[in-house]
Formats: sequence, C-alpha cells, structure tokens
Amino acid sequence: MREYEVAEQSVGDALTIRELVEQSDLELEVVAGRGGVGRVIEAVYIGDLDDPTPWMVQGSLLLTTAPRLEADPESGVRLVRLLKEKRMVGVGVAIMPHVREIPGVMLDAAEEEGLPLIKVPEGTPFRRVTSYVFNAHASRDMHRLRRSVALQKHLLEVLLAEQTPSGLVRRLGELIEADMLLLDGNGALVGGAAPQGGTSESLIEEAWAEYRRILRAGVPRSVIVDVRGRQIAFREILAHGRTEQVLMAIYPEGSLISEFADAALSFAQRLLEVELVTGHNAGMVRRRTRAGLLDMLLHSRGTPAELAERLLYHGIEPREPWRVLALMVLPPVAEAGEGGVAARDAEIAEAVADEFLATVDHVFEESGVPFVSRGAHGEVLVLSPLVGNEDVAAARAFLLDAVSAAGGRLRGARIVAGVSASSSALDGLPRAVGQARLALRHVVSRGEAPVMLFDDLGVRYKALDSLPDDVLRELRDGVVGRLAATDEGHGSELLPTLEAYLSTGFSAGDTAATLFVHRNTLRKRLARIEAITGLGLATSGGQAEAYLSVRAAEVLAIREG
Repeated sequence: MREYEVAEQSVGDALTIRELVEQSDLELEVVAGRGGVGRVIEAVYIGDLDDPTPWMVQGSLLLTTAPRLEADPESGVRLVRLLKEKRMVGVGVAIMPHVREIPGVMLDAAEEEGLPLIKVPEGTPFRRVTSYVFNAHASRDMHRLRRSVALQKHLLEVLLAEQTPSGLVRRLGELIEADMLLLDGNGALVGGAAPQGGTSESLIEEAWAEYRRILRAGVPRSVIVDVRGRQIAFREILAHGRTEQVLMAIYPEGSLISEFADAALSFAQRLLEVELVTGHNAGMVRRRTRAGLLDMLLHSRGTPAELAERLLYHGIEPREPWRVLALMVLPPVAEAGEGGVAARDAEIAEAVADEFLATVDHVFEESGVPFVSRGAHGEVLVLSPLVGNEDVAAARAFLLDAVSAAGGRLRGARIVAGVSASSSALDGLPRAVGQARLALRHVVSRGEAPVMLFDDLGVRYKALDSLPDDVLRELRDGVVGRLAATDEGHGSELLPTLEAYLSTGFSAGDTAATLFVHRNTLRKRLARIEAITGLGLATSGGQAEAYLSVRAAEVLAIREG
C-alpha cells in the first residue's frame, strides 16, 4: 500500500466543537446553540473585553470569565451576536469566579444565532482547554503535512510514469473524488477523465461562462463558482505570463471543496505549469533545430552526407519522396475588405507568427509524420514525406485534416496551404518552395479550398516550372516587361488591364466591368498593348503568348521572392 493511501486512513484533520466537548474529558457542556457544534475550531482566545474580535482570527473559540454578565445580562446577548457576525465558532463561559449561572437571555441569543455556548465548570481551568486544542492542532498539522508530502510524491510519480498532463489530471480526479478536466485558454478540452455523476456538457459550458464572467471582474487565477448546486474550482495554468490551460474540478452535488482537495489542486497547478513551461522550452529548441536544417537545405550549406545525417535525425530518409508546404493565416472572410486583403494578411500572420509555427509543429508531431519546418514573414514552410505522398488524393486529405486541426488550436483561424509537387532531389528544394508558394498564391486569390497542390495547377504551370530562369525571363520581358516599363514611365495601367483580360477569358465586357472602365476606354488600352508588344490579342497565338508571359512573370516572382 502506498504511503499516500496509509495517510488517508489516519486520524481526521479537524477539531470541532463537538469533539472538544464530547472527547476531551474536560466536563464541558453545550448549553445552547447546539446546531453549530460541527464547526471547526481554528484557534482559542481568552479574554474579557466587550469586543475581543479585533484580536481573534476567524473560526476562533472565545473563553471568558464574563465579569459583567450577571450585572448586565444584555452584555452576553451583544457578545453572542458580535461573535456570530465576526464568524467565530463559539463562546465558553467559566462558572465562577464571576458567573454562577448563565443568563437566560444569553442562552436564547445563542440558540437563535446557532452559536454554541459552552459552560466551563469550576474545576476546569482555561489552560486545560487551550492545551487540548493546541495538541489537537499539532496532530492535525502533522497529519496534513504527511498527506501533503505523500500526495505530492504520488502525483509527481504519475506525471513521470505517464509523461502526459492528462494522466495526472485523471489521477487527481480519483484522489479528490471530483470530475477533472484540463481545458485550453478558450475552454476546449485538452485532457482529463470523462465526466461522471451527472456532469453534462451544458453544465461545463455554464460553469465556463461563469468563470469567464468572474475573470472579467478582475478576480485572480484561482476561482470557485457554484453552478446548479455543485461547487466547481478553476485553476489557471500559466506559461510565460499567459494563461495557456485551465484546470477544472467539478464536485458532486452537495459536496464541499475540502482543504485537502484545495491543496491537491494547488500542487497539480504548479506541476502542470512546470510541465508546460518545460514543454515550451523543449519545443523552442526543436523548432530552432528544424529551422536551422531547413535553412541549410535551402541555401545548400553543408555536405550531402551531413545533410542526410541531419534529416535522418528528424526521421526523414533523404532519398524518399517529400513535398514542401507553404502555410499562411488569413483573416476572417467578413474582415477581408476590398483592396486591403494582402496588407491585413501580413499583419495578422506576423502577429501570430511564433504561435502559428508552434501550432503547425504540434499538429505534425501529433500526426507522427516526420518533418522539418521554419517560420518567416508570416509564412511557415514545412518539408515532409507526408501521409500518402505519391497519392494526390491521400496527401490532400491528410493536409486538410492538418490545416483544420491547426486552425482549431489557433482559436478558429483560417489557415491555407500551398503544396509542391512530390520530389526526392534535395538540390531541387528551392524550386519546390516556389511551387508551394505559387499554389498558396492561388489559394489566397481564389478563396476556395484551404489546400491546393501544385499538381492541381495544370500542365501550363508545370511546363513553365520546368524551364530555367533565363528562359522564363525571356518570356516575361517580351510582354510583361515592356508593359511594366510603359506603366512606370507614363503612369498608365496597361499591365493590370492585360492581367484582367486574361483572368476573364479574354472577355471585353467582363474585363471592363472588373476594371470599372467604359468599353471604349478598354478598347483603347488593348489597342495600345498590341502596339507596344506586337501581339494580336484577337488571335489564339497572341493570347497564348500573353498568357505565357504573365505566368512566367508569376513563376519568376515566386522563385526570386
């Protein structure tokens, strides 16, 4: 049997009025206010002042000789009501030297207030009463210390053995006989035991709402609420000054939170904080290691053997096929106003950059798929063999789940991802990054599915992507380069006009509507574009050349950007 279990079966940990009277052999007698004999005695005070409460702690028992009681019976009434108001647990009146009989009005007041009134017989000096209370408290304190040490040792063993906060939370619930839940900062379940004893989801939601209401009033990080007759305790788990998780203890109906349970919650709170901060620090080291390796791969730093060894350390076989993901956080649809989308994307992504990278890493770690990653400028890049890498449908399904999980952890943020084609040549990593970013750009511009693979972009993009940079520049400069130079020199808008003309499928009417210009204005612009580039935009050859130039510029911008 564990030390903790032995300690649980030892003597009780509180001295009550009833125990003092019935078990002390001091011949004490409760003569009024018997309804309060279950109250716990926290201290004893001896004094004959009219108002001794400024020198008493709450929960104290007053012992008095009451020298003015027989001459002024109402003084006893005032004393009883004052002690009850100040939350004392009782009063003991010595029979002799001043009091021969306790006045009836004082007995009536004690009965009315439910405050135990104890008759201390002539042969029982106060020092014997205080000695009994002191010894009981010393025994209680030793018992509490034994229970606390055993509890802390047991919970620490649970955490070390199971290595998960959920295991600790489940065991804690068993020890204090409460439903235990571990929630994130938004109230989503992180770990714990399945609720028992009538703990419904609606009760949890109601308790969480009450907890948040109290927090808004500025109450500190330990909160107890009463919901539907059940006491519910909340303890905030902090990491680096921020509430990351919340421990929630739901006690059975009619049950109060004991001092032992309160101490257990406090210790578990500290353990979880240490575990969380340790995990954060270890995660930061892992993220830096992954980011360093991905940078080495992108910039061809290190020998092939060294890079292969580092990849194997992260679980990636250097010759197995992999893909690159480019991920970004987007603002909610309702906030994405016309003309300001790109700027807001960047602001939001930068604001959550560290949390975004940590979240993506956490999702991939949970999936068991090996990866390396890094974050920069509001974007997260991931190199991974993925699940179902060679099967486009399987890879897309895995990534949709991953993006959804990451968005949920980021309080419902919209996360989108572009994915490169499958590759196994590490020297082709920069090109794969370009493919992923190109696919990401299409996700952002179209606002459709949150994940797009380079495989989905079509044969023209694949053909362009296979061309070297010098060929792409030649394609770009023949049309896009000339129009961009003209726009810069004359303040015209010829290049945006051509891009809109291509995006609408060469429809003059739709292009004019998109650009908010008159058709005659559009015709003049198109005529000028033809004059500058030498293209015939009404012919299939001219349209194809314009299309290739614009798309070549796009691919180059991604490669160089």
